[in-house]
Amino acid sequence: MIEGEFPQKRVGNDVIIDLEPGGELGIVPSVPLPSLLCIALASGLAAAIAARTELRVSPRPSFLTRSFGAYLLFAFLALIPVSVYFYVFHGDWFLLYLIDVKRIPSAVALVGFVAEAGLGALAFMFGAWLVRNQREQIAVVLATVAIFGAGGIVPAVRERLTMVGTIAQFRGSFGLEPFQESVLFRGTLTMGVILVLALIGLLARIHMSGRRRA
Repeated sequence: MIEGEFPQKRVGNDVIIDLEPGGELGIVPSVPLPSLLCIALASGLAAAIAARTELRVSPRPSFLTRSFGAYLLFAFLALIPVSVYFYVFHGDWFLLYLIDVKRIPSAVALVGFVAEAGLGALAFMFGAWLVRNQREQIAVVLATVAIFGAGGIVPAVRERLTMVGTIAQFRGSFGLEPFQESVLFRGTLTMGVILVLALIGLLARIHMSGRRRA
């Protein structure tokens, strides 16, 4: 039982447990759903920017280019699996304790994962349109905003991210585990490294492929 060991405060109907003296919660490296959606946007735009050489010389629609195919591979082999990991093993935390994961039908969750990949694909196509219309700088700005948005969400909802448990534990303030002492912390670091390396590999592959065609 954590209740009684940490100072508490109430936000709406939820009891929030503070980790630090003085009532302020520490900022932790977390990847909740809103952050991953921002990453989907940023990765799609970044892939389009990296594919500028192919996009400017190819007469094909952006969704028929090799770079778009490479992005879809990234989405389905890296982005979605990372999301599935958080959803399956730490779903209530992943959804910021706003929805009970057990009440979400599997079909709805599957549609959500596909929609996440679709969001990245739409970002790629929009970025491709900007690149082809000599507005690449706008794509860069939007990708940067999305990246900062992914990180900026964490301190905005830090009260919901620093403790790990089920939605019932969160609302009842019992049995919660500090994020940095949980399995989720190590999982977040691992998934984060996988996602970053996969994105770097994607951008490098697209960029080098474009150079070979130039």
